[in-house]
Formats: sequence, structure tokens, C-alpha cells
Amino acid sequence: MEPPEHSRGIAKTLHRTRGLVQDLIVTRKDGKVILWSAAGIRHTVFDTASPHQPGLEYARNVLTALAFCPEARSCLVLGLGGGSIPRMLIGASRQIEVEVVEIDPTVVELAARFFDIRALPRLTIHLEDAAAFLKCCTAQYGIVIVDTYIGGQMPDQCTARDFLKNAKRSLLDDGVLAVNWLNEDSQKRKNLQENLQSVFGQVWQLPCLKSRNLLYFAPARKTTRQAVLSTAAAVQAQIPFENSLKRLAQGLRNPR
Repeated sequence: MEPPEHSRGIAKTLHRTRGLVQDLIVTRKDGKVILWSAAGIRHTVFDTASPHQPGLEYARNVLTALAFCPEARSCLVLGLGGGSIPRMLIGASRQIEVEVVEIDPTVVELAARFFDIRALPRLTIHLEDAAAFLKCCTAQYGIVIVDTYIGGQMPDQCTARDFLKNAKRSLLDDGVLAVNWLNEDSQKRKNLQENLQSVFGQVWQLPCLKSRNLLYFAPARKTTRQAVLSTAAAVQAQIPFENSLKRLAQGLRNPR
């Protein structure tokens, strides 16, 4: 992990505030607006020249969910940040409607003020705890994305078996769960993977090439590598901005 750019005097600090549980900083450099936590973790990099392409690799790689559920009309994102994942998915599909659950009102305020999240169509934001929302959720979605980091830590409740069971219950029969994992604790990673396998059966991994992030994809029903690759190739051509969906699908590790 590198020191945050704002501390090295490279980027201009636009705003600093106290969130629900951590300090949050917004900076700008070379047309890119960045949301940081005070621990030096970048939560969003928004490039005004390519608004639908997240500046963080893991966020771009979430697009792989469309290789599992190409006809998704609904998506639930747990954790807002600056809203780069909802923006990407809304830009990729004219039919998808995105709901976001965010526990911190300060994050929502920053996303609206500096990342123009309120201008996005087909977007609804719920100010609520992710686990509580899933437990009471009666809707079902084509895609559910778990990105619930507080600084560099994901709350333990968001990797627990009950949480994942609620996530699966919230998926349509052809849906897929995506989990962003950023933690060097091998035991916690093992626990998450075991819980995913226990609840879903089939789990795919997509390691990032330029960061420590690891994405997990757990489809509601089993699929094959060939089916995922074929779907990725077809969907890539339909997305109205430059993307690497086919390459991303090729990087998926074999299901376990």
C-alpha cells in the first residue's frame, strides 16, 4: 500500500470530513476525482474523461458479472463509495436498474457532491446497514455485489454464512453474487471461500493483476467455463464503451 497522494502534495484536496466510522478525503489530480479513507485506501477513482470506466481495477473487473448474468435487469450493490460500479453497470446496459445500500450518510453526500451520483438514471440509494437490508429484503436481483469495506476491512458479518444465504435468497435463478475481497488475512479469506462454497456450491475467482483485490463470483446455478467465455464475448460487443469483458472472463479461475 502506497501513502495517499494527498499527503505527498501531488493531488489537490477538495474536501475532508468525518464519516460514520472513518475520516474521508476527496482529492483531484489530472481530471481524476478520488475518494480516500484516511488510512490511505482509495475507494473510488473517477475519470471525467471516461466516466463509465472505473479508475480502480477491481471495480472495472466487476463487469465480469455480466458474463454470468447477461440479461440482468436489476442489480443490488452493497457499499456505494463514489458510485463507480453503479455508473459502469448503468452505462453498460440500458435495461438494468441499480439499487445501492450504504450505511454512511456522509458517503452518500460525497458521492452526490463530487461524483454526481444523483444524475445517474435508474439508480436508487437506501441508507441502511447491508446485513439488515438483506435480512429483510423481499426483492430478487440478477446481480448482487458486496463491496462493504470500511477502510481496508470488510465487516465480519458480511462474510458470514447467514449473510451469504440472505444474498443467495435475494438472487434470481440465473443471478450471480460478486464479492470484492481485499485482505491479506489468509484465514479470513479461507473462511469466506468455504462459506461461499457451502452456500452456493460453485465459486469462481478473478484475481486483479495490479492490486491485491480478489473477486469472487458465485452463480445461483452452476455454469461452465465455455458458457461464461461465450457469453462474455457476446456481451462485450454490446457494451457501448471500451471494455475487456472477454479478457476478464478468460482470467477466471476454475470453479471449486
